[in-house]
Amino acid sequence: MTEAAANRLTILVVDDSRLMRVAARKILKNEFDILEASDGEEAWDALQASPHISLVMSDLSMPNLDGLGLLKRIRESDSTNIQDLPVIIVTGAEDDDGSKNTALTAGASDFITKPFESVHLLARAKAQAKQHITQQALQTSEASKEKLKAESHLDSLTGLDNQQSFIRHIEEGLSYARRHHTELALVVVQIEKYKVMFLRRGKQAAEEVLQRAAQVLKQERRREDKVARIGMDTFALLLPSATTIGTRRIGEQIHRSLQSQDFEINGERTPVHTSLAIICASIDAETTANTLLDDAMTKLKQALQSGGNRIACEEATASAMADNRVTTDTPKPSKKRLVASSSAVEQALQAMAHQRRIEQDTSALMRAVLPLLQAWSQENKGICATQLEDIQNALNAEHHPATGDLASTPG
Repeated sequence: MTEAAANRLTILVVDDSRLMRVAARKILKNEFDILEASDGEEAWDALQASPHISLVMSDLSMPNLDGLGLLKRIRESDSTNIQDLPVIIVTGAEDDDGSKNTALTAGASDFITKPFESVHLLARAKAQAKQHITQQALQTSEASKEKLKAESHLDSLTGLDNQQSFIRHIEEGLSYARRHHTELALVVVQIEKYKVMFLRRGKQAAEEVLQRAAQVLKQERRREDKVARIGMDTFALLLPSATTIGTRRIGEQIHRSLQSQDFEINGERTPVHTSLAIICASIDAETTANTLLDDAMTKLKQALQSGGNRIACEEATASAMADNRVTTDTPKPSKKRLVASSSAVEQALQAMAHQRRIEQDTSALMRAVLPLLQAWSQENKGICATQLEDIQNALNAEHHPATGDLASTPG
């Protein structure tokens, strides 16, 4: 079979007159493959059985199912391949303008009157078939573009978002956090000694470990969290509006879940260790997706250098930055905090709820929550504004004592 023959389009000719079908075949056979049907029902069966049909040419007046009924079935079909087929309606002297208008309204692509001239029939058939093929090509191209666009943000191995997509999610999360004055947490997870596993156990076994790890992360995340593979052996989770304690709890659960996985490679159980870095950030104008990721990767590196198989947690709040990034792993016994961290506030609230003594500096706690109370006051027509101003003045006086107070202090 030649290439031209293989690329020939197929026309379905529908007419109850055998003579008309033979005439149409004679005119069209050099350009198209021809299928025939003697009425609309037979034509409908042919359309179901032959998905490669590119054009339907149907008589209007036929027994069983006429051309109008066939046209309506085609346009109402659940199959887009059938629904979008061009349909040329063949009319005779007995068909009035009303019938033609009805067919046009029902979705007829073109009309031709019998007895038809061979040149007109061939020209119209080629024009409709070409238009249909062009439309199909455009739809296929658009579908391919949409598929490529949808897949461009995914990691092909795990189905998770890739690093580029994850950075976009961080930027969106930062924008939201700034607008609504909420927190944002980042958890980075690394499969330890992955390269060694890859070399010793092989590509397939190593990639199965990554796929299993991806499944664990998807199961442990909250609905609003984003999870991605951001490196060969590294994953990340973005947790909007997550507290320090809550994020730590999620990180510990992820660590336990990964440690408990029964990784079996080539029939041999293989323990897989992971290290995690947790960053809980109160957002300022200088915070970017890249700075958060850089902080997390630095913290992860510290965890690995400390022996691995551990969680490194850092609260990247404004006060922590001022204290040269004091971390939960490496507390810095430096000067007293002026503002309590979000974790300290949360711990104080929990202590109050359980009627326990608050261990934290209450002045630092008040400085941390005062901006929130002031914002609430403004939103509620200045309620308690005087009391809040008194609190602010008291805190300022505590931080900057008056000269007289200094003079009276014993030397």
